[in-house]
Amino acid sequence: MRRIGTLGLIAGCLLAAIGCVATPQPIVISQTPGQVIEVRYDAGAGGGHAHPAAVALPQLTAILKGVYIRGRDVTGTAGILWGGDSEPAFTEKDISQIAPHLITGLAKASPVDLVTFHLSQRDTNRASLITSGGLFVRNGHLYLILANARTSLSSVQYENVSEPNSTSNPLLPIARYKFSVGMLPADWRVENSAAKRMDGWNGYLDESKVVVVDLARVTPSQKQTP
Repeated sequence: MRRIGTLGLIAGCLLAAIGCVATPQPIVISQTPGQVIEVRYDAGAGGGHAHPAAVALPQLTAILKGVYIRGRDVTGTAGILWGGDSEPAFTEKDISQIAPHLITGLAKASPVDLVTFHLSQRDTNRASLITSGGLFVRNGHLYLILANARTSLSSVQYENVSEPNSTSNPLLPIARYKFSVGMLPADWRVENSAAKRMDGWNGYLDESKVVVVDLARVTPSQKQTP
């Protein structure tokens, strides 16, 4: 009986230890129909992000206005070549709605967290279009991962055999090679390779969807046209 009791105690301790290392639940910053902003644990934080971080609203607004996407020719070249014109990644309405909440999230995040966003809108056929991703700050650089940009849940891509759950993982690309992300003005941007060297960043599964911005260079009044 003592042996059974001892084994039970050990099992209980193991379960408690497992519970302690489980991924923390997201902290909801804002949740409305079609929009969720959360602080989430970042398994790729490495040595830690520079959080809590204070980013001014005019700065973040200017950055979001400067982010653009450019389509890729998925059908003909498997995403190797460009397939369309550039367009803003976020609408004016998107920016006005999410920017304040993203700033709040960065101010509440710990060094092992990032702030995620998930926006859902309907196309002309009433199908969902998803814009999602995350951002964090390291060494005075703001990292923005745009996993999806008005991407259909039914996007046809060879690696997807079913519709992914983008709500539970905003950093998961629904279709990896549909587009790449850019930044205007270009001189605000830090190249990903340089960011890895300077900040100890470990990268992302599709780095064409990441922009790194030097916050010290951001001038909100500067013109931004893709």
